[in-house]
Amino acid sequence: MSELFRHRHLYLFHNFWDQNKDGILSWEDFNTLAEYYTMVQRKGKLEKDVYERWKSILEKWWNELTMHADYNKDTVVEFDEWIRFFKTMGETTKEFKELPDFLQKYTHLLFMIMDANKDGLFCVKDYKKYLKGLGLSVDHADEQFESMLDELDKANDKAMPIESFRTRVYEYWTKDDPNVKGKFMFGPFQSEDLQALEAKTKKK
Repeated sequence: MSELFRHRHLYLFHNFWDQNKDGILSWEDFNTLAEYYTMVQRKGKLEKDVYERWKSILEKWWNELTMHADYNKDTVVEFDEWIRFFKTMGETTKEFKELPDFLQKYTHLLFMIMDANKDGLFCVKDYKKYLKGLGLSVDHADEQFESMLDELDKANDKAMPIESFRTRVYEYWTKDDPNVKGKFMFGPFQSEDLQALEAKTKKK
């Protein structure tokens, strides 16, 4: 069960970064993400100077990812390498601040994007907006979000400050326990059959 859980989680995260949906991560995907974040920042406009800044950031992230996860040194990160990378992190780290720098920075960016009303908290309305933006079901979003809250979050008007957000993301990436609190962080992963997910991935 734990391995199925890990594969579903990591496939969905891999698939988000795999912008051209060819089953592998390449610099092309990260360059496309630089364009995406440029247009998010500039409200739909692909401004060159903003794009160049994002390109520089994504290039650093790409170089760090390949340093850690491109085990066969073929300049792409295949899904089996991706699984190995996160499994290793789960075995060698104990908390968020021990993650590679690019994942810490990416998490901060995620929080800023997912905090739709910019109040410094991630609430269920933000969660639903995020899911809808990715075309994911919100049928059980209230229950999913509630299950991720700890006692301090519940006392904080049922919303996560960035510290709780980081913890839930860390759990999502590194834990293979299907009951971990962060399991719904990026959506209702159970809606995808594992064999269907695996069939979508392919080698270079």
